[in-house]
Amino acid sequence: MKYHDSMARSAEHLRAALPLMTKQRAALHPASYAVWYEFVSGSNPKLNQALQIHTAGGNTLDEAQTWALYREHVCDLDPALGGKIADGFSQVLDSMATSAAQAGQESARFDNSLSAWVEQLLSNPPAQTQADVLQELLSGTREIRGALSELQQRLDSSQGEIHSLREEVQRARGEALLDALTGLANRRAFDQHLQQCTSNPPGDSALAPCLVLGDIDFFKQVNDSYGHAFGDRVLRAVAQTLKGVAAQADKGQETTIAARVGGEEFAMLLPSGNLQQAQAMAETMRSCVAASRIRRGDTEQDIRRVTISLGVTQLRAGECAETFFKRADRALYASKHTGRNCVTVLAAA
Repeated sequence: MKYHDSMARSAEHLRAALPLMTKQRAALHPASYAVWYEFVSGSNPKLNQALQIHTAGGNTLDEAQTWALYREHVCDLDPALGGKIADGFSQVLDSMATSAAQAGQESARFDNSLSAWVEQLLSNPPAQTQADVLQELLSGTREIRGALSELQQRLDSSQGEIHSLREEVQRARGEALLDALTGLANRRAFDQHLQQCTSNPPGDSALAPCLVLGDIDFFKQVNDSYGHAFGDRVLRAVAQTLKGVAAQADKGQETTIAARVGGEEFAMLLPSGNLQQAQAMAETMRSCVAASRIRRGDTEQDIRRVTISLGVTQLRAGECAETFFKRADRALYASKHTGRNCVTVLAAA
């Protein structure tokens, strides 16, 4: 979950989400709010489709359905890690509640004592009694000051723990969107970027998002001949080439998304550009991979060269992400069946 809404926009979403939440059979907890916040913001098309199905005909969501939608379409943390972080927040909140309760008890006790001391002083007692009461008042004041100081220390400590947990959440979210082997964006991250690009394309159709799909040629033979460890080395090498090509293409423009979207399948998504630029990137990618030589760890002998086939296309006006991706896949398929180690372009009609 990544939100970039302004204060005003998020307040609008809050006002729109709350009435929808209260109509459901689920409790009004953060997960429920996240589901309906993303629904009203329109930032999660797949979630919106699922919600429309679940609420068709006036149906409402129960607790289980709400959590299922949250886990599938909103939460981007590993369930075990998410549970660990949730437990951490729960412990911090419990500690803060305990500290607040203790401080409240101390304050109530001091208030009762203060009332009694005031009554004693107002009764005009002897001078010695007045001195004793004032001494008790001074002692009680010190005790309440100590209790509040301890509460502040506990709150400071809790804030530190919350900061650490937030950092853990940010780190986990980042890792959840990365391919562990290559360090590229994974399929989940790619799909998110693809949805964003197709939902808000530039007004100029000539600068619409472009997509390059690539697939390593005969990769199964590489694995069969040299082993999966060497196959992983090939994947990492191709990924590094992909990163280099994407970085070279950006140069101050919108960031090109480089991703591993399948076993040996890669993608470059240009949020805005032109078809010629995307084709040039694909050709650079193809030639760099073909020119590289990857060696096994136990020998200095070069293996046969690795090549990659690529397909390129550009988003059509009003086109959905699925259709956009499928056309790029058809372009890749054409490259595979016309000799491999080549680039095929399917332009928007």
